[in-house]
Amino acid sequence: MKKLFFAVVAMLFAACTTDVTEDVTVEVPETITVSFEESSRIQLNEGKTVWTTGDLVSVFYRSDANQQWKFQGVTGDRSGNLRRVSTPEATTKLSKVVAVYPYNKNYYINPETCNIEATLPAEQTYLKDSYGLDGNILVSASEFNQLYMRNVLGWLKIQLKGEGQVVKKITLKGNNGEQVAGLIYIDSSDATATLAAEHSDGGDDGVGGTLVFEDTILTEVALNCTEGVTLGSEPTSFYIALPPQTFSKGLTVKVISEESGAMKQTTDKSITISRNIVQPLASVEANLQPNKIYYTSTDGKIVTPYRTTAFGGANIISNTYEDNHGIIIFDAPVTTIGSSAFRNRNNLTSVTIPNSVTEIGGSAFYNCSSLTSVTIPNSVTKIKDSAFGYCSSLTSVIIPDSVTEIGSQAFYNCSSLTSVIIPDSVTEIGGQAFYNCSSLTSVTIPDSVTKIADLAFGGCDGLTSVTIPDSVTTLGTNSFGGCSKLTEFNGKFASADKRCLIVDGYLNSFAIGCGLTEYAIPNSVTKIGNSAFAYCRSLTSVTIPDSVTKIGGYAFRDCSSLTSVTIPDSVTEIGSGAFSSCSSLKSVYCKPTTRPQGGSYMFSDNATDRKIYVPASDDDSIINAYKAADYWKDYADYIEEYDFTE
Repeated sequence: MKKLFFAVVAMLFAACTTDVTEDVTVEVPETITVSFEESSRIQLNEGKTVWTTGDLVSVFYRSDANQQWKFQGVTGDRSGNLRRVSTPEATTKLSKVVAVYPYNKNYYINPETCNIEATLPAEQTYLKDSYGLDGNILVSASEFNQLYMRNVLGWLKIQLKGEGQVVKKITLKGNNGEQVAGLIYIDSSDATATLAAEHSDGGDDGVGGTLVFEDTILTEVALNCTEGVTLGSEPTSFYIALPPQTFSKGLTVKVISEESGAMKQTTDKSITISRNIVQPLASVEANLQPNKIYYTSTDGKIVTPYRTTAFGGANIISNTYEDNHGIIIFDAPVTTIGSSAFRNRNNLTSVTIPNSVTEIGGSAFYNCSSLTSVTIPNSVTKIKDSAFGYCSSLTSVIIPDSVTEIGSQAFYNCSSLTSVIIPDSVTEIGGQAFYNCSSLTSVTIPDSVTKIADLAFGGCDGLTSVTIPDSVTTLGTNSFGGCSKLTEFNGKFASADKRCLIVDGYLNSFAIGCGLTEYAIPNSVTKIGNSAFAYCRSLTSVTIPDSVTKIGGYAFRDCSSLTSVTIPDSVTEIGSGAFSSCSSLKSVYCKPTTRPQGGSYMFSDNATDRKIYVPASDDDSIINAYKAADYWKDYADYIEEYDFTE
């Protein structure tokens, strides 16, 4: 069909080709200059047209060879140079330079008219606050090496709102079956487009007749939102590029949500799309009602809440599952997802919380082991204790900037969680809030946080580095304890060597990573916190300075490569299990002449032939005091005198 069309128009036009010769060699420069007509748009930047670094353009440089050229400037530039990337073989010389954005190897130029045959994609990609880069076509024709790109298409602006709802895709159809994608013909001189559905290669004389390309005339176009766009209380704008025409019977827009299936809106009002003009369609809005909770399940069946009365006084009217999603409808707005509301609902895979909810209660989704996605609206201010504890399939969470409190064990043991965004509104991260989130690879703690409680990020084996902001005034014990790949701390409380966190002389977290075998505790440390070095299984030697007065409970638990340790004379207290499960520990040199206060299981499960050496005295009073004291007497058979003066 293409050959038929161009054979006919070749007889009618002779405005683009040069004189016919056998030699079609064209001298092509390395660069040409490109910019925009005053109002053309590729993507917006504060209302202006801008290029993006690496943009590719199809250029027919005085021939029918579709060459690939690349923009050489930086994102945000209004003009710049294109540099030639490829020069395919030409068959015909042209009198002009013609350019089409974006590059497409399938663009075809009519050598008689310099018009372009192109395809408008049936699926465009969402770009925040702008037009998708694959949802626009621009063209320019010039006799010189200066191109001014002009828009071929117009845009429909769709505005959606509905706090917490995640939009995955938007589809659009004309109510009269109009062409919205597929084959189009572009006049390169004035950027006008003719649809394949309307194109005729003949006039009243009937030459050639009308061409119909049924396989390239598409009546539906989709805007793909990839990972999803979360709506808020204010409208979010979506732009769909369309060929200029009038939709005489209006349009139908379908919004496909992650949780709530499809919502369809239709307007019968005539709408005209003009080249280079944004046409708003403000009447299409998607509102998520505050008396509904949307969800999905593993088996496509209804999920019944663990506590049906845990929704702030709202009562369940119905709970149905159809069109691949469930809807729980209440008799009033849901104001809270209360304590244990969906506890142990193992078939729950996703849930959208309505924007009327202000609090997610304790254990609200505890042990929902199949839950992979949760949408938390901006209305939520508190995520209480264990709210998402043991949600082991949860991979990512976006915490809105309305949240000020994340409770203890809020995300305890979410082993699939790889990323978390903590907003600037959060002031306190509760104890064990992200404990044992073993897949968590990075976390950014905002400047709003003033308190990080005990073991808040304990056991997060994927973390390699952490920065504590200056805003933090309270740092709990072992807030990052047991993070086996952690190599350094930065920011407030970090030691000079970046290996530990020290608060008022208290060493409460240690960076274990990189297989560290030896470590000298800084002299600024006066207390070694509970479990500070626990599970440092590569550690063979540790130096405890004379500044230390207390060794906390389980401080060196399971340091299985540690063979010897010297406890300085300054130590007055050793906590329970301080050196427990140190299976290679053979020699403990305990220098205090005044026996430190002991704790249960201090040296349990050490090497079988271990010795605990204490200061020698002429009257044996020191060794006798050790052997007779609570907790120390459990190791009386291993305690021996040692002359530390030598």
